[in-house]
Amino acid sequence: MRFGAFGSVMLAVSFLVGQLGQPNQAGLAATTGGAQKSGSKEAAAQHAKGSASNLAAPQVASARQNKATAPCDWTPILMTPVCEPRLFRGSDGLYNLVYEMQLTNYCSKPTKILSFEVDNAKGGLIKSYTPSALHSVMLNLSAAKPSESGKSNDSDVLPAGGSAVIWMNLEFKDRESAPKELTHKIVIETEFAGKVRRFENAHSKLAVDNKPPVVVGPPLKGGRWYASGGYAGNFGHRHALFPLGNRLVNAQRFAIDWLLMTDDDHAFKGDGKECSHYPGYGKQLIAAADGTVIGVIDRYEDQIPNDPKGDDLAFYPGGNTAVIDIGNGYYAFYAHMKPGSVKVKEGQKVKRGDVIGDLGSSGNSSAPHLHFHVMDGPSILGSQGVPYVFDSFTVNGAANNEEKAEKAIENGGAAPIVKSKFDGKHKDELPREGMLIVFPE
Repeated sequence: MRFGAFGSVMLAVSFLVGQLGQPNQAGLAATTGGAQKSGSKEAAAQHAKGSASNLAAPQVASARQNKATAPCDWTPILMTPVCEPRLFRGSDGLYNLVYEMQLTNYCSKPTKILSFEVDNAKGGLIKSYTPSALHSVMLNLSAAKPSESGKSNDSDVLPAGGSAVIWMNLEFKDRESAPKELTHKIVIETEFAGKVRRFENAHSKLAVDNKPPVVVGPPLKGGRWYASGGYAGNFGHRHALFPLGNRLVNAQRFAIDWLLMTDDDHAFKGDGKECSHYPGYGKQLIAAADGTVIGVIDRYEDQIPNDPKGDDLAFYPGGNTAVIDIGNGYYAFYAHMKPGSVKVKEGQKVKRGDVIGDLGSSGNSSAPHLHFHVMDGPSILGSQGVPYVFDSFTVNGAANNEEKAEKAIENGGAAPIVKSKFDGKHKDELPREGMLIVFPE
């Protein structure tokens, strides 16, 4: 119900007119209630002394207090998860929960984030962020501009009505350490009801999806395939959160760009201005699982390396693509195939290992590679990406500096690939970016 329905309440909170904005759109997962804490002893002491900061702490609502007589439980910053995280194991041996948290400043005044943390259901700290630590994992939609390093230059202040996204990557040494539920706590400072006040909001409780990751076979054969833009990175696919179908979605949350490397760790031979200079160009792409082909596009030419053009960059970014329904509500997506190479058609049944096309560089592609991910719907960008693992692969080295490796790959230099402590055979894991992967022939 709106305040306007109750005249006496409207009078009591008239000081908030102009303070509170319009309701924000609901996210995919609703937050649940919890005990709110606002203010601090330090803030109250400063206010009592008439300090310049004018911090004022309203009465704290105790968990034991009668809710009918408790003070209003204001939460100026609303926290909404975009999806439920789902545990999977990466090729570095760590278990991961990967998701996004949307923040909305519901006030007409700027609001400063003082801290953000994630706790388990028992209140144990999992991860905490200072304002400076948030800069590399938070996108302030009103202020941020990515730097050349790929990191965000985000402010820790959300403007009036502003919104932000925090990219959550939680790592655990074993399955038992991973929680079943997450609590998100944010401490903020804002001008509220005529004074600068500090609020603590720990209402956002998020259940961890207990379903296992999707197990698939490799989409490629053999080779020394460089995994780029994966789940643990701070750029590219991991940040591909888009407004589609009137909701925030990230189909590419666990996507990997697969680039075949030469024996001396180069991404291409010659000047790299032609697709044929790339060793992966024309290599066969294979079905990662049994399924039914539900959509095929094969009408786009390859892009000139490092000079992509055309409307398809935005509306058909996958270029020549195939989507395979692999069952249980999951879909495998292959992008950037070579024109005229697609071997399957809509409605066709495929078996794991069947050739579906050749690696190319169509669509939103700067060089020949395979973009592969698994999602919970048929829309290539309008679905949510879900964690998947390959049942068998071998790690054969890793970049000792992923940023330098990406630049070397782009510029034609030798990528800084070294032997890795993770080298060897792996099972039921998702390769971490920066690793060189060999799939079974």
